[in-house]
Amino acid sequence: MQRKFTHLLPVIAVLVIALAVAVTGCKKKMPPEAPPPPPPKVEEVAPPAPDTTGQAAREQQANMDADRARIVTVYFEYDKSEVRADQRDRIATNAEIFRRWTDWRLSIEGNCDERGTVEYNLALGERRAMAAKQALVAAGIEAARVSTVSYGEERPADPGHDETAWAKNRRAEFRAR
Repeated sequence: MQRKFTHLLPVIAVLVIALAVAVTGCKKKMPPEAPPPPPPKVEEVAPPAPDTTGQAAREQQANMDADRARIVTVYFEYDKSEVRADQRDRIATNAEIFRRWTDWRLSIEGNCDERGTVEYNLALGERRAMAAKQALVAAGIEAARVSTVSYGEERPADPGHDETAWAKNRRAEFRAR
């Protein structure tokens, strides 16, 4: 019986080797990879033609003039120099405008009503201008862009001699140049 299996041994060895080669040696052919898409076409854009008509300068000037017209006055209580809570939105409006035009230099003019001495009102006007400046700086405006001046009671907005007129005269006005 041993003989019967001996002559089968070479056949079995060949079959085992063939099976091993078939299992490990045969790979499926993968389909070829698709080529990458071509890069998008970049269209060259010609630089804008120079404005020989001056239209851009006129539009910018119109925008600056419109913003200057939007600058608002801040009002104060009698004998006070703190920015009132109801005036903080006015400071914010002015700060928004002044942030847009970074080359503008600003002047804040402090004013008072006619009550009080000339010296007292000049000092109070200066404190009001400084309070408005500090509020602008807190809103993001560079302090170096802002100067202050006091006119005391010398430049009334309303020449009247009653509380309505006095309320209009207790103010800080903003000028852009």
